[in-house]
Amino acid sequence: MVTVRGKQRNNRRGRITKTTAGKSRKKEYQKKHKVIIKNELIRKNWDKSKTLKENFAALGLVSDVNEAYRSTHHKRAKDDEVEEGDVAQYQAMVGEKTAVVKQMESECKSGAGPVIRHYSPNECALWEGLVKDHGDDYKAMARDKRNSLQHTPKQIKRKIEGYLKFKSAEGRTKMGCVG
Repeated sequence: MVTVRGKQRNNRRGRITKTTAGKSRKKEYQKKHKVIIKNELIRKNWDKSKTLKENFAALGLVSDVNEAYRSTHHKRAKDDEVEEGDVAQYQAMVGEKTAVVKQMESECKSGAGPVIRHYSPNECALWEGLVKDHGDDYKAMARDKRNSLQHTPKQIKRKIEGYLKFKSAEGRTKMGCVG
C-alpha cells in the first residue's frame, strides 16, 4: 500500500498529461491543407480525387525518382556486382509518353533565356566605385576599406564581371541600379 507521502512524491515527479487539442488541431490542418502545385501544366491535369501517386502515374511521371532509378538501373547480381539496367526496361515501367510529358519536354527544349542576377543600388555603387578607383587591380580592391565583406580578389573579379553583364543587359528591373 502506498502512503500519502509516496503519492505526493509520485505527483512531484510529474505526469504526462495527454491532451486531445493537439490531435484535433492536426486533423483540422490535414483536412484544410491543400496540395499546392506550382507547375501550371500539371495543375491543369491534376485530379483532386486521386492520390499523389495515382496522379503522377496518370500523367506519365514518376512520384519517387529514387525508387524508379533503383528498380531499373541497379540490379544486384549474385556476385554482388552492380549491373546497369536497360533503358527499355525503364520505358516499359513508365509506359508510353503522355501528352503532358510531351508538352513538358517541348518546354524544356525551347528553354528559357539566361538568368541575370540583379544587383541592388548599394552593390552597384560599390562595384562602380571600386572599378573607378582601382581599375583592374583586384588585389587593391580586396584591401579597400569599402570591401567590408572581405571578398578575395578572385571573388571580386567574378562579381564585377557579373555586374558588368547585368549593366549591359537591357531587361533590368526597377529594383536594380539605374546607372
